[in-house]
Amino acid sequence: MDKSRAPSCTPYVVASPLWSRAPARDEDGKPYSDFMMLIPGLKQQNEAGVEACLVKVRDSLQAFEDVVVYVDLNIKLSLLWVSHKPVAGITKPLVLAIMRELPQAKLVTADFNADLTDDNELPGSWLSSLGHRVKKRLKLTR
Repeated sequence: MDKSRAPSCTPYVVASPLWSRAPARDEDGKPYSDFMMLIPGLKQQNEAGVEACLVKVRDSLQAFEDVVVYVDLNIKLSLLWVSHKPVAGITKPLVLAIMRELPQAKLVTADFNADLTDDNELPGSWLSSLGHRVKKRLKLTR
């Protein structure tokens, strides 16, 4: 593995707004996909706890280094933002990889894809329950 391409943690910085840092489109103008996860209790962690969380995020996304283009961990808001190339079906494996390392993480929002409401739903995700409610409502109105 080429170490220069391996994800790395950057030092803590006072951040500018996410919209000014996160890339929205690739070099061809194609928009990136993204999702956000809440990590309960992150802002109460000491520096070692936050560093451990960063390492777990880095390790969980290591296998997706060719797809993930940007990761932001907002400690104050306890939010993880991940931007990735719009590869069909990739959102679910990315989220599940993070949840394996950080089981307390909850999916807050993601580009809605049908693959998020399959039989193997994301545990603890309000998006999954929303998918069931939408499916149920569609059945009732038909």
